[in-house]
Amino acid sequence: MRRGPVGAALFVYTLSTLALLLLMFVYVRMQGESWQSFGVAMLMFVPAVVAVGYLILGDLFEHKKRQDQRLEHLLREVLHEINLPVSTIRSNLQMLEVRIQNPHNRKRITRALEALKRLQRLYDEMAYAIRREFHAVETESVDLADVVKERVEQHAEMKRNPFVLELESMRVVLDRIGLEQVLDNLIENAMKYSPADRPIRCLIEGTRLVISDQGKGMDTVQIARVWERYYQADSHHPGEGIGLAFVKRYCDEAGIQIRIESQPGSGTSVTLDFARVMQK
Repeated sequence: MRRGPVGAALFVYTLSTLALLLLMFVYVRMQGESWQSFGVAMLMFVPAVVAVGYLILGDLFEHKKRQDQRLEHLLREVLHEINLPVSTIRSNLQMLEVRIQNPHNRKRITRALEALKRLQRLYDEMAYAIRREFHAVETESVDLADVVKERVEQHAEMKRNPFVLELESMRVVLDRIGLEQVLDNLIENAMKYSPADRPIRCLIEGTRLVISDQGKGMDTVQIARVWERYYQADSHHPGEGIGLAFVKRYCDEAGIQIRIESQPGSGTSVTLDFARVMQK
């Protein structure tokens, strides 16, 4: 495992200190001095080592902090510059969609807007991931049923799969942005691997949310690998193979238990258990 500069410095500092203590012990014993003499030497040596270590490591931590601040500032500027053209493209496409009457051209504009929505979602995920690297994630109390409805309505605009909702109110304490991205990934996967006329079912019951489809399903080998980053169960469908890896990481960090049940030709069900994050 690679160490950062602070970790490497701490390792070298600790190793050097232990080596000096060992040399001091050997010297004291060779001189025939008593354990009491070694104890006196330690009382003189330890404060000096602590002081030197405090100065060295303090300077390294401060240097790392400045590096992180510069990196965060750079990333924020890059994200801002990416977001500007995306917003401009969206505005112009929406104006063209209203003005163009030719059905064939309107269909092209609609496809472009759908691709732009996906680009915007990828941008949001990248910005979210960067924020998580530099700042503690803030949690809030949300009604899971409301969030599921909101995300389903967003995907229903694609006019592809019908949705069946059976949602009981359940308040959970979570990072909402991350939760929305988890739901988006699971819903999009269900749509991607299902025929367009088959419904996607979202059920909240007790402490669990179940998102199930009637798609092609997966075998045991695919289920075993589905959480791997960059793994795609079907290379014929577009995607980066990172969505479910993000879902698993988020659930593990938040304390949400996740389980997949699937069989080839019988669809897939993903169950999320929110028992540990329910509002008390």
